[in-house]
Amino acid sequence: MNRRKVLVETLPVLFLCVLGGSLAGFFLGSMADIFEIIPGLIVIVPAIIDMRGNICSALGSRLGSAMHLGLLDEGLTSDVTNENFKGTMSLSVFVSLVIPLFLFLTSMFLPITISPRAIMVIALISITTGVTSAVVLLLVTFGIIAFSIKFNIDPDNISGPVLTTVGDIATLIILFGFATLFGGLFL
Repeated sequence: MNRRKVLVETLPVLFLCVLGGSLAGFFLGSMADIFEIIPGLIVIVPAIIDMRGNICSALGSRLGSAMHLGLLDEGLTSDVTNENFKGTMSLSVFVSLVIPLFLFLTSMFLPITISPRAIMVIALISITTGVTSAVVLLLVTFGIIAFSIKFNIDPDNISGPVLTTVGDIATLIILFGFATLFGGLFL
């Protein structure tokens, strides 16, 4: 592959991802009040953010490979995309259920006490955030692949950084929304 083409495709995307990462960090810092209301919520933030980036980046890579192999010639409604959609949603739901379980196990070793009620509310926040952000990032992933096909760009050059950055931002916004919505259960 031409080095210049890779540089032209990736450099602007990476620059925007740096800005997006800074925005995600700023947004996380503004959530301090929510973390005080819901003890233990901060513990699941890295897991939820990492889950989104890992699952959807893998999806972007699989769809990029399918594009290179010519399996997406029929468009984004092929069996390949349908199966990947099902797998991504199943994995998102499963991991969203497992995260609160690990919080419960981790809480036994933390110097703070997290009540069973808090664990249940955090589980609700984790599941709703995981599923909602999965849907958002699935749309972004399919959009990146469609964009790549239309403009003859290698999706492997842009999908990973874009999906992890958009995943961080979207997941934090969605987490904040559901934490605000369900945070009243603590009052």
